[in-house]
Amino acid sequence: MATTSTSDTDAQPPDFAALADEAEPGAVMEDHADEIVTALERATRGDAEVTWLQAQSCTGCTMSLLQADFPGIEESLSEFREAISFHPTLMTAGGDRALDRLSVSPDILIVEGSIPTAVPRASTLGHDEEGEPRPILDWVVSLAEEAEYVVAIGSCSAYGGLPAAQAGQAPDKGGRGPTGAKGLQFTGQDPGGVFGPDFEALSGNPVINVPGCPAHPDHFLLTLATLLNGHVPELDDEHRPMPFFEPNVHATCPLFDEFVDSDMADHPGDDGCLAEVGCAGFYAFCDDSDRLRNDGTAVCRTAGAPCIGCVEPDFWDRFSPFYEKGDSQGDIWDDD
Repeated sequence: MATTSTSDTDAQPPDFAALADEAEPGAVMEDHADEIVTALERATRGDAEVTWLQAQSCTGCTMSLLQADFPGIEESLSEFREAISFHPTLMTAGGDRALDRLSVSPDILIVEGSIPTAVPRASTLGHDEEGEPRPILDWVVSLAEEAEYVVAIGSCSAYGGLPAAQAGQAPDKGGRGPTGAKGLQFTGQDPGGVFGPDFEALSGNPVINVPGCPAHPDHFLLTLATLLNGHVPELDDEHRPMPFFEPNVHATCPLFDEFVDSDMADHPGDDGCLAEVGCAGFYAFCDDSDRLRNDGTAVCRTAGAPCIGCVEPDFWDRFSPFYEKGDSQGDIWDDD
């Protein structure tokens, strides 16, 4: 494991998650680009080893990060992508050469995708000592025991996501979905997951969840830079960094005035508040109404698509069927 350097000077490096709680979303990326670059360079030059594993995933969270536009840090982020010790999608090496680069004691272990626990060989990486495909479950468990921090990127690795949806539920398999899929430390809304509720990485912290389908690149990058700077963001009960996942989606929605005026859309894509066509914003908590996506230009609701609660535990089942107004689905926005 590499020795993490928290700063090249005596000054304490920034906690970007905390800064995000104090500034307008997006301002941290713009105003602290130099410091974010410095944080990423710690991984680029080998001061901190980062290993990224992919399990049952569509690679959407990786693509979200790749397609994001971060003025001022593009070159550093590109170098980080190349220097990351292991990423099965981004690295140019393949086969045994790729596995030789995989750190077995990473400073930061990042996991994308849910973990199949009932059918472990539904997701494999390399081979075991007997020449059989080695389940990603084995990799995740063994590396997590040696990692300073464990980060779940995306709702699949955080809570189970689509592979754990009850549409393919097989109760006898101990998890959900046809493969018994689980998140790292949660299965849906229930603590536990693959590691169990009491798991702590070597730093003494639980799995840090950065959910979303896909995860917002700002949420992930600022969390990663915070960890590389030697800080740990304050987490909520679902292990999400609170600065990004505290605001209620409905209360901060660009269509909130339409809700107040009872100007309701009859169908997805229509003008007006989307509450009557299944918007889960009442029950979802994150700052994307202000942070926006696509280089700060839009979010689901501004494109006429109701929120489907993708940052929340038990996403898919909890808010299905989409585009239909459902009963109470958890903690709700309170106008008080």
